[in-house]
Amino acid sequence: MAKSVRPLLTLYSTFAIAWAAYAAWALLALSNGQTRIYAEYGLLETTQVILLSAACIAFIVTLSRNGRYNTLLMLSCALLCYSFIVRELDVEDFDLPQAVIALTSGTGRNILLAVAFCALLAYALYVDFRHYLKEALQFAVTPAGMMLIAAGLLLYLAAFFEGYQGVEHPAFYEELIEVTAYTLILLSSLTSSLTHKTTCQIPKSQ
Repeated sequence: MAKSVRPLLTLYSTFAIAWAAYAAWALLALSNGQTRIYAEYGLLETTQVILLSAACIAFIVTLSRNGRYNTLLMLSCALLCYSFIVRELDVEDFDLPQAVIALTSGTGRNILLAVAFCALLAYALYVDFRHYLKEALQFAVTPAGMMLIAAGLLLYLAAFFEGYQGVEHPAFYEELIEVTAYTLILLSSLTSSLTHKTTCQIPKSQ
């Protein structure tokens, strides 16, 4: 038991120290007038995309290792990360084919993501919805699941600062809270990968 917990404790400690150092540096930079760190494509936004990309990859790797367990759940988490990535990136600003821009921005992006999530839901309903619901509920009370829930709450808090005039530099706090949320999503993906053999292994109903 101790051996299985040690990698997780090391992971969480490392991330906690790294996040504290990053947040302290960002606050120091802001106090020195470096407001560009929270601008479009600034340090905070770039960090968000890196965290989400790493989390998306980790969920996909976990998906490939899980066999018949967690497949739909991990795929949903990976798709969620992708949806956040295209939300953070303004692909219209990049030199990309118009077809790619149409599918990853604006209405096209929203339609594509809606179709993808609906396809996952339809698959769950067709195969064994009760099984996947139990799997999701069990995942929600694991450390990885609780981190995802906490990340969602932080993103809700971050939205509060968008356009808020009660503090100086509200956009900075919005972006920093989002960095924290995406850090939790990455931790969730890595935790899922480390515990993939024992997480949500519910046999499908006959």
